[in-house]
Amino acid sequence: MATEQTRIELHLDSDPRFAAAAGGAVRYLAEACGMSEQECKEIQNATVEACLKAFENNPAGGHIVEFLRFDDRLEVVVDSKAGSSAVRLSRSVSTRH
Repeated sequence: MATEQTRIELHLDSDPRFAAAAGGAVRYLAEACGMSEQECKEIQNATVEACLKAFENNPAGGHIVEFLRFDDRLEVVVDSKAGSSAVRLSRSVSTRH
């Protein structure tokens, strides 16, 4: 298991435009990791959906989205301070070159 990580944290209000921004950020990170076009789209769409759901569940609150880039995977945690109700997404990075 890889221990080296890069961590980015976004603080967002419940605005759907911010869900799209989080999706764009994870798309960039996925492309930088060398994921395929399909894998990039999948994690981007899943991130946007998770953000929209979090915004719907707590429209008045602030939200934290964390992006964690490891050597072997990319992880996204939506509402990371929400404990068990946080949404966690993970996608392995293939080693093909």
